[in-house]
Amino acid sequence: MTALASMTAPPATATGRETIVVVSLDTEEDNWTPARDGITVENIRELPRMQRFCERLGIRPTYFTTWQVATVPWAAEIIADLADADAEIGAHLHPWNTPPLEEAFEPRLTMTGNLPPALQRAKLERLTDAVAAAAGAVPRSFRAGRFGIGRETPAALAACGYEVDSSVTPWLDWSRYDEGPSHVGAPVHAYRLAAGADVREPAAEGEMLEVPLSSGYTRRPFGFWHRVYELFERPALQPLRLTGIASHLGLMRKVVMSPENDTARDMLALSRALVAAGTGFVQLYLHTPTLRAGLSPYAPTARDVERMYDTIEEYVTTLAAETPVRFATVYETARLLEARGALHPAGAAA
Repeated sequence: MTALASMTAPPATATGRETIVVVSLDTEEDNWTPARDGITVENIRELPRMQRFCERLGIRPTYFTTWQVATVPWAAEIIADLADADAEIGAHLHPWNTPPLEEAFEPRLTMTGNLPPALQRAKLERLTDAVAAAAGAVPRSFRAGRFGIGRETPAALAACGYEVDSSVTPWLDWSRYDEGPSHVGAPVHAYRLAAGADVREPAAEGEMLEVPLSSGYTRRPFGFWHRVYELFERPALQPLRLTGIASHLGLMRKVVMSPENDTARDMLALSRALVAAGTGFVQLYLHTPTLRAGLSPYAPTARDVERMYDTIEEYVTTLAAETPVRFATVYETARLLEARGALHPAGAAA
């Protein structure tokens, strides 16, 4: 297909604003499960291909980079090349293998928010220095590994110079996994976070801008369909497979905007719901191990990798044909939405 670069600044829509499209990648080690030993980063060799793919489509990606990637010399060189391209280099904290390693290696402590505030900041300082050395600039955007942001994380981020977070996954509950956070009820819009507060609650004077991932349901209102989904997923009703039936009938489907999990059709359905809700942006994300066959459960074969690329292209080109779009990095998106007055207001319903 032809490049979409010309679509990055389309004519104004009826509302005078195009939809911002964000593509972010968790740029991390090959090890799919948390590990401190035997770490490799071979998937990073796939990033030049991904960057060329993004440039052809007009996408301006954000690479959220871990300490393990930034401190391997040849991988750091690739990160530097991406920084010189039309991309943003953010930071991605895997606390279980980012120094200082003062905590026990146990599941609940793989969630950043479960660490003592001082240790969160110490790890962020080391991560920030490593990513800055690799990219040639201090990162301004951040994502927590396993989406494990906590109440005290925004203060640590602000102290390290970050301005934008992208760790919140609306309508997903990680508390079932190693005492992670629940993001059920978080806004699907961008908003401000305040230190010490629930990360689902917009704060007018919050020190951190939040650009959440795009996750939710293919129909609105999301809160209603979440209650339906939770009802269908109750153990007593699971044998009836009501969630699958609802999805097959087009009634409702839960979607995380990722070519790893969902089809272009489902991602487009969620995008339409988000655009109708007035978010002003959509964010697609993936993990870089998925770019190399056999490293993640989402791409066991080379064919699966190609399917993922095809899904991204189908999604982006179809969305751009339906509505004017503008591609932007995570940091740029936060600032554009802030300038537009499109942040979710404190105290309003999600």
